[in-house]
Amino acid sequence: REQAALAIKAAGISVVVAESFARIFYRNAINIGLPIAEIQSHTIENGDILNVNFDEGVVTDETTATSYQTTLMPKVMIDILNQGGLVNYLLKHGDYVIKRKS
Repeated sequence: REQAALAIKAAGISVVVAESFARIFYRNAINIGLPIAEIQSHTIENGDILNVNFDEGVVTDETTATSYQTTLMPKVMIDILNQGGLVNYLLKHGDYVIKRKS
């Protein structure tokens, strides 16, 4: 199921901004470390330069100097993105890793 998000990330896309995402795509994107931001109303055009600040929940169109509020992510999801995905996050926070039974 994560092939869509993986393909976007593999294509070199650094962030995806849209009005909404399917729940499964949203979670898969976060899990693989693909930043995504939801904004409801916008006038962003092809070629505009965007700056996404997940901590503040703001997408700024640098081309037009217009800012948009995003749907705020929980801190743990931002931490997962900052670690490059869920696997890296779990490796860093070792107490969450499930150990195999011997």
